[in-house]
Amino acid sequence: MDICIYGSKKNWDISLTIPGDKSIGHRSLIIGCIPKGKYKIENFSFSKDCLTTLEIIKKLGVIVIEKIVDNNRVLYVDSPGYTNFNKDIGTVNCNNSGTTIRLISGLLCGANIKAILVGDDSLQNRPMKRIIEPLTLMNGHIESKNGKLPLLINKNDGLKGIEYNMTVPSAQVKSSILIAGFLASEKTIVTEFHKTRNHTEKLFKYLNANININNNKISIENSNIESKDIFVPGDPSSAAFLIGATILSEKSKMKLNNVLLNDGRLKYVDILKRMGANISINKTGFLNEELIGDIYVESSNLNGVTVKSDEIPNIIDEIPILSVLAAFAKGNTLFENVEELKYKECDRVEAIIENLQNMGIESTIDGKYNLKIKPIDNLIEKNIEIDSYNDHRIALAFLVAAIKNHGKTIIKNYECTDISFPKSLNYFKDVLKIEKM
Repeated sequence: MDICIYGSKKNWDISLTIPGDKSIGHRSLIIGCIPKGKYKIENFSFSKDCLTTLEIIKKLGVIVIEKIVDNNRVLYVDSPGYTNFNKDIGTVNCNNSGTTIRLISGLLCGANIKAILVGDDSLQNRPMKRIIEPLTLMNGHIESKNGKLPLLINKNDGLKGIEYNMTVPSAQVKSSILIAGFLASEKTIVTEFHKTRNHTEKLFKYLNANININNNKISIENSNIESKDIFVPGDPSSAAFLIGATILSEKSKMKLNNVLLNDGRLKYVDILKRMGANISINKTGFLNEELIGDIYVESSNLNGVTVKSDEIPNIIDEIPILSVLAAFAKGNTLFENVEELKYKECDRVEAIIENLQNMGIESTIDGKYNLKIKPIDNLIEKNIEIDSYNDHRIALAFLVAAIKNHGKTIIKNYECTDISFPKSLNYFKDVLKIEKM
């Protein structure tokens, strides 16, 4: 499905509640089902990625039933516990979800389950050595096609704990090791040189696992954990696009309710504040160890900034929308060392540069993978076609960019946004003039 945007609606003031966070949605199933017991998941993200995880969990023998409670979709989970999972689940399709395949690999190796993991064309090109190597060190048995899919996971003689220094700043890789480490004999210690999002650590702590965090070192070992109900806060990565739309619009305000306020997920808000964005946060409390609250944002004039390389891991999903906002700031913006963007659903560096250039905005990448964006001084008034590259964050970022175009902006294959933000157009209907093609 292609869409056509005709610019923004002006002077709006709205309050929205956004879908549950995708990262916590995955973990609420993968980690939540490890102990034997029953629990419920509220505000689950029914994105394609999280539904992929849900289907694999069912193959393990976990019963998941959806019920409507007070007009909300609630998942009721009944797990037999990891020792009673089905021991051979055959071929399972992880579709487009990097989080699914990396976290589920840790679970399958730790629970000693045989499986073949496959995925779509995009996932087949994403690097898997980063999980194969540590899981193999733990005595996991994984075969691959030169570090790419499919992954053949075979039964092992039981995992052993390891001490592992992270070679890439990746929450997915760290989580895979921690999940396997929880199911292994002896203690596993993971050391990060750049901190990444810590939802796995928080959820294990919430379930009363023996896990300890000391600065950049995380240790975990097998212990008794219990099933507990989980509430999934609103997704801050989805919120970023609505925040961006408000910033670029004229005389407009937005309130986003019950959003996840995890420090590792709000670095982009800090960067926007450095750029001059009018954003404030009201913290309302904790749910399953995660801080939640409301975000308020207003139309703002931004200035260009330099985003340092040590900030990149915690804004990796928000660089596309930050790049769009930088394109309409005052002064150049530089993102240092964004090479990891090459290994997402598409080469996001290429996608950002090409689509900004289609809008008449200069952006370049140098040999150190520093991304530089030179902003445009005026509104755009031409018909533009955006290639989403079937990447949900590229499509959503350039949906926001269309606010600054007084011509038509066509986004190809917009349905790819269902991967992370299903029915996203419903949330932008008061903001943009949109037509499905």
